[in-house]
Amino acid sequence: MVRRWALIVTTLTLAACDSGRLGAPRGATLGGLGGTSNAGASGVVGTWRRILYFLADDGSASSSETTWRFNADGSANRLSVTRNFTAGLADAQTVDARWEALTQSVRVTFLPPSSGTFEYTYRVNRDTLYLASQAYGRLAP
Repeated sequence: MVRRWALIVTTLTLAACDSGRLGAPRGATLGGLGGTSNAGASGVVGTWRRILYFLADDGSASSSETTWRFNADGSANRLSVTRNFTAGLADAQTVDARWEALTQSVRVTFLPPSSGTFEYTYRVNRDTLYLASQAYGRLAP
């Protein structure tokens, strides 16, 4: 029964993922308006979360949760939480960053002690942010 439930959850999670379309549907924002201003990416500002659930062959259950907070001032942070429900364990990591909107992507620069700059394609459709084709639900504006 647990495996059947996990298969249903996994199927629904995958079905909710973006199909990688290049165009944005009506009511969506695709990329920015050009340049490197965050003004065109105001739809990205807010708190967004994505949770994936896993069921291993041995029956153990776990999840991976990622929450992004994009602030209007160009600051951001990412909270990653992994949980092993079977063992009753959890681990969390917060990373601070700066972000800016480009023509059709968001550039995120992670701040020390983390490092690296990454560009993610994005679009916003109502209360869903597609960041690198991964769907995140809006938690707060």
